[in-house]
Amino acid sequence: MLSVSECVGDLALLTWAGPHGPRPVREQVEEAYRGLDAAVREAGAAVLQERVFGRLEASPLVAAARARATAASAETWAVPPTFVEGTPAARDGVAGIHVLAVRSESSRLVRDGERVLGRVVDAPGARLLGLGDVGRLAGANGHPRGPAEDAAATIDAAEHVLAREGFSFRDVARTWYYLRDILDWYGPFNEARNAAFRRMGLTGPAGDGAIPASTGIEGRNPRGGWCALDLVAAQARDGQPFEMRRLHNRKQNEAPAYGSAFARGMALAVGGYRYLFISGTASIDDCGATVHVGDFEAQTRQTLDAIAALLDGAGASLADVRQATAFLKDPGDLRSFERLAQQAGLDRVPPVVTVADVCRDELLVEIDATAVVPIGGGARR
Repeated sequence: MLSVSECVGDLALLTWAGPHGPRPVREQVEEAYRGLDAAVREAGAAVLQERVFGRLEASPLVAAARARATAASAETWAVPPTFVEGTPAARDGVAGIHVLAVRSESSRLVRDGERVLGRVVDAPGARLLGLGDVGRLAGANGHPRGPAEDAAATIDAAEHVLAREGFSFRDVARTWYYLRDILDWYGPFNEARNAAFRRMGLTGPAGDGAIPASTGIEGRNPRGGWCALDLVAAQARDGQPFEMRRLHNRKQNEAPAYGSAFARGMALAVGGYRYLFISGTASIDDCGATVHVGDFEAQTRQTLDAIAALLDGAGASLADVRQATAFLKDPGDLRSFERLAQQAGLDRVPPVVTVADVCRDELLVEIDATAVVPIGGGARR
């Protein structure tokens, strides 16, 4: 199913939630990209970031279908997607595609030599930068690294590219880390990220640090690296209203309190709308402990309640979510997840649902999301 939100303000959130029915997956992927391309062109937007979830062996199929469907708009789709091993919960091949597009007055590609890393877009209300799979740079020298070293090198590479483009990590609203074999080294990953953010001066007391929202989840990549990192950064344009602020959740404590340097969410106010980037959220209580061990339905309700509380603090609800990803440890829990998500109101747009380990072995589900609400109390769309 293709879900295309209106290009409200400066951003458009586009999702294809995977193939359905007997038609070949290749045909459905190509059709999906034709629909995505039409939506981007109609909005006068440029693709800032794209993530594809599926079996690794499906990545060549997706690349070929994408190239055919977007051949007439090659510049718009010039930033390569980040392909993440997100095994479909109910079908073969591809779980889904997320695209973030930005209404563009002008844009340029971010390159490392011949490789395209991302895009900088001058939108009507802000300057935005998106980078995809920065881990490609960390492994560029050919020297083998351990997983924590690879993560540290990836963050360092992102910092370098941001600086080169006139940004810094203080401008980063959202990060996504996809980690190979996450359960083996999530602690060392957190230590590497914490050390980098301390060095950058981003951590602060009482949840005041300028750290971004984040997802950290299991996900191999086709190049075999330990860490893939995507990010979105934003800056004000002269004379345009702009705000980026950290969100706090009354139902969960700050993640740095238990060693993870990320914000529960970030609000980006630009172009008349507030975009709420909700970090990967799981069944964790207000002290940082896992709750409802072994009970998928209770963990899912706890997770959805936590996301709803975070959104409520920003003047939004689950009905305002325009893009979401759900990571299930056991594909057999798909039907329960779908029923609970619908009951909670997370059904206006279809989430991309994949099978993946969460950062703790006892966690059975994680959900991340992006919601959109108008600034100033206008009608919601």
